[in-house]
Amino acid sequence: MNKIDKLKELEALISNTYMYAIIIAIVALVIAYIAVNLIKYRGGKHSNDHIKRRVWYIIIGIFTAISFFMYNNLIVSSSIAKAPLQAKFSTANILATLSVLGIYGIVGIVTMLIMRSSKWGSILGKTKK
Repeated sequence: MNKIDKLKELEALISNTYMYAIIIAIVALVIAYIAVNLIKYRGGKHSNDHIKRRVWYIIIGIFTAISFFMYNNLIVSSSIAKAPLQAKFSTANILATLSVLGIYGIVGIVTMLIMRSSKWGSILGKTKK
């Protein structure tokens, strides 16, 4: 990466960071959807397969957010030359990470409610029959 020492370059980097946040949240949702569908139905009265799916959904979401934050904090921010610009990027990094979590959570729950009778929808809990 080139050294960033101008405000316009930093603003471009911040807008790219927000775009990557959206893309990464969507990719994480696709990965979570695939992982959840790989867990088989156990059936029976005391089945806990929906809990396994929920745990994997949460683990993938937390791992994605932490990885995104750490990458930006360790790799991307090291290319910023001036301390005031680094502080501005640090704030943007926190907001972008929160947007990853927000998009992951909101879009995930909405799609779970839409597909309530599928494995993806079972993350919210067992459906009454």
